Amino acid sequence: MFRVSRMLRTAALSMFLAWTASAVPNVTVQPLVDSCASYPNYDESTGQAGPWSAIADSTDTDVDGFGFVPVYASPVGNGARWGFVVIPTTPPAQEVSMRCANGALQAQLDMRSLGIRWQDLVAAGTSNEAAFGFGFPDLPDPNHRLEPYAHVDADGVRQPGVFVGSENVTTWGFNYQNNKEAGEYYFLRLLTPGSENPATGRPLNDGEFTGFIKIRD
Repeated sequence: MFRVSRMLRTAALSMFLAWTASAVPNVTVQPLVDSCASYPNYDESTGQAGPWSAIADSTDTDVDGFGFVPVYASPVGNGARWGFVVIPTTPPAQEVSMRCANGALQAQLDMRSLGIRWQDLVAAGTSNEAAFGFGFPDLPDPNHRLEPYAHVDADGVRQPGVFVGSENVTTWGFNYQNNKEAGEYYFLRLLTPGSENPATGRPLNDGEFTGFIKIRD
């Protein structure tokens, strides 16, 4: 069975672009109330928010505004899937539908034997991995629970939108991948403290750039 760490190391070896500096704007990350009420389109009668989609934001690249799609890995156990929620290099024909339910960010995904269902999204793995995905087998430690945040600029003005992160971090690294089945895309990792590349000591992997996950309301 593939472990997430092995898959991410394999992906890192396939990156050919040069290391780039962070492009995200200088903002203060402000935690919102950790409940579905902080997300757009909240329905008090159900305690849920959405559905909506999420987009890449502030990457200073062509993928700004692109929505997410699933990339499925090998089936596990009863045939259920696990994998990553990623940004394709071209605008997707259909974006992953997301919502907040039971206090968790979820995506509507085809889980094979389990059918189409709402699946919790996480950022999981060691500090230098923390991959954005779902249904990971042998869920890596730590498992970062995703939460809603606001961004406030240097003048104290809140920026439009709700942003996804964990532990007061909303900056994600976008890592290029190209494979036969899924095509070209960027998988994301949460840039928590200690997320530096262990081989180089640099804050980013080769070819990695930074950005945010913003809820499209």
